[in-house]
Amino acid sequence: MKSVKIIASILEKIVKLIALGYLFTAVYTLINCAFGGPFFEMLDKNRFAINFPFTNEHCLLGSEYTFTYVAEMVIGIGVYGLFFWVLGNVFKAFKQERLFTKNGLAYLKQFYWFNLGLYPVIAIIWSMISIEDFPFIAMIIAHSIMGIFIYFMSAIFQQGVNLQNEQDLYI
Repeated sequence: MKSVKIIASILEKIVKLIALGYLFTAVYTLINCAFGGPFFEMLDKNRFAINFPFTNEHCLLGSEYTFTYVAEMVIGIGVYGLFFWVLGNVFKAFKQERLFTKNGLAYLKQFYWFNLGLYPVIAIIWSMISIEDFPFIAMIIAHSIMGIFIYFMSAIFQQGVNLQNEQDLYI
């Protein structure tokens, strides 16, 4: 179990850094596109680029500078920032001193609700405004599979929490 805690601890940190990167990029993109910040660059044919801070190197390239395209880009980047954040919480559940806790169970529930409830709704809205050709159905199916798997895991965790609470009452 010690190796699981070590791996979970490392993965939590990596995934949370990825999440923060995505969320920072979503906010950075929104600010630069909305206010035409110093790192925003208009290109020919109504295309645009957002540069890395304090450089002229492109970080993101946009196909067209319209409200719907920018909204689609920010939603997509932001949603995956949230995805990685709740995934990091799943790893956090496995690094706790006691495995079966209400906090760990709550982290698993957040992840399956994100994948089974929130993501399909966002993906459907996203597909309605999308200019890009994303495989939305495949993405919804992939997130649903992850959500169902974690749902089963949370049911096991619920049993573990119940057994642990019973054991604590006997001691």
